[in-house]
Amino acid sequence: MISISGLIPENLPVRVVLTDDPLRAKMLAAHHLEYSALVYGSGDVLAYSGSYKNVAIAVISSGFGSGEVLSCCNELKQRGATEIIYLGACLSTDRRHGLRSVVLASGGSSGLIDRANIAAELFDLKATARMLTPGALEPGEGCIIDDVTGAFYELARENGFEALSILTVSEDMARGERMEEHEVRSRFYDAARLAFETYALEFLH
Repeated sequence: MISISGLIPENLPVRVVLTDDPLRAKMLAAHHLEYSALVYGSGDVLAYSGSYKNVAIAVISSGFGSGEVLSCCNELKQRGATEIIYLGACLSTDRRHGLRSVVLASGGSSGLIDRANIAAELFDLKATARMLTPGALEPGEGCIIDDVTGAFYELARENGFEALSILTVSEDMARGERMEEHEVRSRFYDAARLAFETYALEFLH
């Protein structure tokens, strides 16, 4: 794991869109950020700074694995981050939310979830708030499973920043179905648009 301690500038925007994949971070910065600049890059850890609809936002890739995501969140908080939206993937055994669904993981900051729900309605970005079961080895019917979000929210509560996970359902375990790669990219783009619109919503009025 590559530590970002002491390397990412301390003057990053306080609102962060976080993903684990550096290629996705590069795509997010290219497609969503105005005046974006790569301010740090080493291995899987990339940091971009820019704006979306005049709202300053950082796009960060943490590297793969829950440990890397949580370590990155901790470092970002130390550098002044006040809001972090994590974009990831999850598994579903809930027949109401199969492949291609976008899930707002409930249990995070109520303000961010409320804004995300409003943004989803305003911009016709379909998303559903659902509770998650972290790391279940034998999930029961009706579960949405992600191995990052539970610890991410706990870290946010302990460290005083606002947090929200926006997740795409990449595997439907109830039906034994998995999304093709091109579909994963498409749904990730929808989830990412929702993250940026959620941040911009606060400044519409």
